[in-house]
Amino acid sequence: MKTMHGHSLVELMFCLLIGGILLSLALPSFTSMLNSNTQTQLVNQLLGQLHYARSTAVQGKASVALCSGHMQCSGSPKWERHLLAFIDRNRNGQIDAGEELLRQQDIPPAYSWHWSNFRRRPHLLYQRDGTTRALNGTFTLCREGQPLQQVVISVSGRARTQSPAAGASCG
Repeated sequence: MKTMHGHSLVELMFCLLIGGILLSLALPSFTSMLNSNTQTQLVNQLLGQLHYARSTAVQGKASVALCSGHMQCSGSPKWERHLLAFIDRNRNGQIDAGEELLRQQDIPPAYSWHWSNFRRRPHLLYQRDGTTRALNGTFTLCREGQPLQQVVISVSGRARTQSPAAGASCG
């Protein structure tokens, strides 16, 4: 006679209990890792957009602007939902008739960039030589009003990242 091999209901429930405990311990770390990866992705996305705009300005011998909005610039220093890069012939920081939209990138709903600059303009403008036309400043990545990371733009148009400075604001 063959013996039957199997597991009892008690053994199965015990294994499920251990699995549930391990999952509940791992879930906060997993959520933290996802948030960290999203933050890194957004910083890299902004850096890519900045490098693209600067190189397009230099190679195309035209002024290229960055702003926030959907098909039009919002005019706000809080950049959310979309980043726009466009040829700005009259250098006013707005997409006017005859100006070409080059790129539009999405920003996840819980995140935003706060743009603060020397001249308090709601846009960033790269000139033909790659400089920022005295619009150097700082982008602060915010999630639910908390500063997470900063991207600093120099007058020469170069970008660098840093941890949020003391007193960094999202509003």
